[in-house]
Amino acid sequence: MSEGDPLATLKGYASCPVCGCIEQVGSVRCSECGTFHSGVHLEERAAPPPSTILEREVIDPSVYSLSDSHAIPEEEFEESEEISSWSGGSTDFTMNDEDEKPLAIIVPEDLNLPDPEDLSQ
Repeated sequence: MSEGDPLATLKGYASCPVCGCIEQVGSVRCSECGTFHSGVHLEERAAPPPSTILEREVIDPSVYSLSDSHAIPEEEFEESEEISSWSGGSTDFTMNDEDEKPLAIIVPEDLNLPDPEDLSQ
């Protein structure tokens, strides 16, 4: 390219193959759409070593599990005949038997509706 070539300003740039954004050559990730262009960002890791199967301890039965290797724990609860009386609340949950009056009453016979169209033809 010659010095007067307007495309010379794009030397060292490339376009993202996904969104078309123009970036510097060698960019690892597109700044516009976030697509990775190389595997440089991937870290090579060794596979985890195989572990031995350990005997499991008793777990809470409320935890959902399909495994039958968990023991069901024995539970004990304190029983009490004492009844607590609660007071001091400001919420009233009483329901009145009175029906509220409707805002408007619409009688179907009083409505002026257009005749239905015959779409079977």
